[in-house]
Amino acid sequence: MRLMSLIPLGFLFVLTGCGPNLAPVSGRVTLNNKPLVNATVIFEPASDMKNPGPGSQGKTNENGEYSLKPFAGAGSGALVGEHVVRITSYEGDDGTVPSSDPNKTVFRKILVGEKYNTKSTLKFTVPPGGSTSANFDLQADK
Repeated sequence: MRLMSLIPLGFLFVLTGCGPNLAPVSGRVTLNNKPLVNATVIFEPASDMKNPGPGSQGKTNENGEYSLKPFAGAGSGALVGEHVVRITSYEGDDGTVPSSDPNKTVFRKILVGEKYNTKSTLKFTVPPGGSTSANFDLQADK
């Protein structure tokens, strides 16, 4: 009888103890003080995190606002802890998937410099309670 009462408790422990420690994250991205529309925002757990887990991503809307969802698994947000942030945006990107037809290939100018994506210097620490102010004000390269 006692064993039967411990099984639900053990099941609850497995559900809450083994999943990733996600917290909701949202914010706003601007470029030269204007909303950056259709930008991809990626949070990659810092390499020094213990058992980092998956990264998260979001897409900005017309106001430059985004919310993160993990790459793998269900839920929303990002892992608690420090992240490298990568932001990518292209001129004229309307958010649609490009055609695979080679006669319709569209090459777009990247709007943000390497320091915000491939060689990102952006960092953000996700607190246990999450954040609604993961904001980034980017400056275009001159």
